[in-house]
Amino acid sequence: MMTTAGGRTYGGLTAEDRQLQRRESLIAAGLQLFGTLGYPNVSVKRICTEAGLTQRYFYESFGDRAALLGEVYNHCVDIARAATLAAAAEVLEDTELTDGPIPDDMVPALAEQALRGFITSLTEDTRRARIIMIEVVGVSPELEMLRLRAIHGWADLILGFAARGHEPTADQRLGAIGLVGALTQLLVDWQTALDAPIEPGYDLELFDIDAIHRVVTATFVATYQQLFHD
Repeated sequence: MMTTAGGRTYGGLTAEDRQLQRRESLIAAGLQLFGTLGYPNVSVKRICTEAGLTQRYFYESFGDRAALLGEVYNHCVDIARAATLAAAAEVLEDTELTDGPIPDDMVPALAEQALRGFITSLTEDTRRARIIMIEVVGVSPELEMLRLRAIHGWADLILGFAARGHEPTADQRLGAIGLVGALTQLLVDWQTALDAPIEPGYDLELFDIDAIHRVVTATFVATYQQLFHD
């Protein structure tokens, strides 16, 4: 182990590096515990035990559990967004598009592939799905605002593809927000069906993830044709 004369660097890591490592460990612990046990069932002590840290280090990075949940939520959204963009790039990478609407024959493939990337990023790790769709809802006004900003961020992503550099109309913006809401609600029901039985007689098979993918793809394509196609 190496220590500088001022005692600030250990093993090649500065104090800032070590604090960042501790913060990342707490986010990983939050993902695991919030995503499996649920936010209301997890204490700061349990988070610290999972991360292998003392509570002093928790409060070094986060004011409370809700602040950690917000960072875990942002982490999950970033992963989903990166997966969505990567999937969309697979459709667009070999195509030279001029300014203007996406060609009609490309829209279904782009919607299908981008949505597959998003949905797969959640279904391959249901902890992330649970945090995005369930655990962050209604915790605090601050987290509700964070969630609202994320919803509008997803709508902006849709508009970035659909409007292609043109200022979207009010109807187009509302349509994009509505698409995010529709997809979110279907995934909320899917996640809820995974975690616990819904009311008696509820058709759990209705929320098959492949069926959800087909329906939202068709909905996105139809909305594009209605609101964005000249």
